[in-house]
Amino acid sequence: MPPAIDSDGTRSARLEPLDGLRGVAAIAVLFYHALPHAAVAPSVVDVLPFSPLGPLVNGPGAVHVFFVLSGYVLTLTLSRDTAPGRLARFYVRRVFRIMPPYVAAVLLAWAVSQLLVSPGQGGPLPWVPASRLPRALVFPSMAFGLLPVGWSLFVEMAMSIVFPLLLVLGARIHPVAPLALSLAFLGELDPRFGFLRFTIDFALGMWLRLEAARVAAAFGRLPTWAPAAAAVLGLALLQAPYLPGFASTGFAGLERGHTGAAVAILALGSALLVAGSLHSKGWSRALSTPLARVYGRISYSFYLVHHTVLMVFVLHAPGHVLPWPTALGVTALAFAASSLLGELGWRAIELPAIRAGRALIGAAQALVRPRPVS
Repeated sequence: MPPAIDSDGTRSARLEPLDGLRGVAAIAVLFYHALPHAAVAPSVVDVLPFSPLGPLVNGPGAVHVFFVLSGYVLTLTLSRDTAPGRLARFYVRRVFRIMPPYVAAVLLAWAVSQLLVSPGQGGPLPWVPASRLPRALVFPSMAFGLLPVGWSLFVEMAMSIVFPLLLVLGARIHPVAPLALSLAFLGELDPRFGFLRFTIDFALGMWLRLEAARVAAAFGRLPTWAPAAAAVLGLALLQAPYLPGFASTGFAGLERGHTGAAVAILALGSALLVAGSLHSKGWSRALSTPLARVYGRISYSFYLVHHTVLMVFVLHAPGHVLPWPTALGVTALAFAASSLLGELGWRAIELPAIRAGRALIGAAQALVRPRPVS
């Protein structure tokens, strides 16, 4: 997910804990995708979500954290830009923020698949003919299986289109209005509009930003440990959707398809985690350390490439599963390689794309700016 960058392409110190949280969430998604390729006892996999390590392998929960963070940061960006044409600027920024790294990640995954996968070969990384690439690159998606995390980018881009309307509801009617609307989307939806199920995540992020002063005042009236407790409660809620399956079948699996109940619980847990991270001095310091800031900066590119990097190591393993000691080593190697590629992606793709978006906005404004009469 795109990190917390202000509208001018810089980072605000106020957002450093959120950027750090985004970096940790991206790492959790890597561990989540690495776990199925390790030959560990099923009983270990089943109890892992309820252990202290559970949040570090909770990929679905991490994605909901991304969505809530996006709601917070997009509200901040749109609210601060009050000049005419702000809607056009918002869309230009979002396209240049999301699309160039996405395109690069799909092309990387496709190149790896061409090298390592044969046509018709089954497995976690498909072989996709070049003729399908244009369709995969025009809008974020899973790119015919090349980029499993691409579904979340589709949600990000699609929600970006409707987000200004949500902000009108929240800013002009009431901050709770988008939340109330989001409840209507938790039921059955036409698959074409399935992304709206995640409106609640973005609405909670928006609420946290619009009510930032009240949230801060509320925490100020509570004991000093309250923000940290909110963050811990948020982590617990992020694990909660695993419980029903475990209780009924003995297997801890988050249901596919994101049921409305699971989405609501994950969104609330993410919002509590974000609020606690902002207002707990301990959490804020931990998420603002130099290392956390590094992974916050590279989180988007890291998130985009980690699955492709993992596939390089596991594609030719029997059943795509490695003995657990080997899997630990492979996960460490994938982590290191994804970190390096994440830094490269930030420097070579993300930052130039941000600058290009700013340049386009500046050029467009220069064209429409009235010229002085001589």
